[in-house]
Amino acid sequence: MSVLTQGKAMVKPHWCTVAFTVLVVFITCSGYAASMLGWSNFSLTLNSLFQYWFHFDEANMIQQILATLRAPRAHAGLMIGACLAVAGVLMQGLTRNPLASPSILGINAGAACFMALASIGVPVLSQINPVLNAVTGALLSGITVMILGGFFSSRFHPLRLVLAGIAVSALLIGLTRAAVILADDMAYSVLHWLTGSLSSVDASQWQLLWPPALLGLILAMGLARNLNLLSLGEEVAVGLGSNVSMTRLVSGVAIVLLAGSCVAIAGPIGFVGLLIPHLVRPIVGHNYHVLIPVSALSGAALVVWSDALSRSIAFPAETPVGVITALLGTPCFIVIAVRRSL
Repeated sequence: MSVLTQGKAMVKPHWCTVAFTVLVVFITCSGYAASMLGWSNFSLTLNSLFQYWFHFDEANMIQQILATLRAPRAHAGLMIGACLAVAGVLMQGLTRNPLASPSILGINAGAACFMALASIGVPVLSQINPVLNAVTGALLSGITVMILGGFFSSRFHPLRLVLAGIAVSALLIGLTRAAVILADDMAYSVLHWLTGSLSSVDASQWQLLWPPALLGLILAMGLARNLNLLSLGEEVAVGLGSNVSMTRLVSGVAIVLLAGSCVAIAGPIGFVGLLIPHLVRPIVGHNYHVLIPVSALSGAALVVWSDALSRSIAFPAETPVGVITALLGTPCFIVIAVRRSL
């Protein structure tokens, strides 16, 4: 395929992109409202939600519940979904591998392993900020996978990278399970967190999440032009003035911030980073100026709706969000894979 043909393939019809974006915004807003309202013994109406947004009353018990319990969780769901989806877009674009995602390439496993080790009191890890802890684990595991997968060599092959990710993930998952066995009275909470859950998110955790997550999203948007050039081939990108090494470095930093901060708060939620780019790319095209923000909205919609569903399946108990995303993501990904093979 020529460079001109590739450039045209990056752009989809304008009306299609606009219509899909409007639909995703509506789904995201409705999912946010559903996550805020949730399920309880009393009636939380949309009127209560509007009152919370525009006429907050500290003396109103329902609005206090929305502010202290529901809002941090809903906001975290939006941010986590956006971050994981964008991390998947960056990884697939950077490695030219459709299977690349934070869960496949060991990023989530590294962050989860370090968090689990901190929970059993491992020196140093148990004393530092949880987000910094998870980001460090994601960074070390990501670098290990990249080196073993030959990402920095001239003979780089996407399949080798996936195999390295599977191997490193298996090792880290084994260490995580060992930490759970040693956790004693904390074993249940650690296991619940490892399935991916928003049930324990509060205002303090939201304050830990949004600064690194927002920084990662800003870096990702700043990389859109260079990723567009890189998708045309490394030689073309260099010829057009793009610094490929710097693009890879900044992309790596963004991915670690996005995935690590999310795992620190909600645990390893799978399938968001793998599925969303495959759903969005055929509709809006390969232009990263559009693909990144639309994928962020789509990921946010998936996680907040999964959170809303997690409270209704076994009410009053909660099903972990990671289980819902897996149940929704697995059949969708199978359909996508089958259609591509035909």
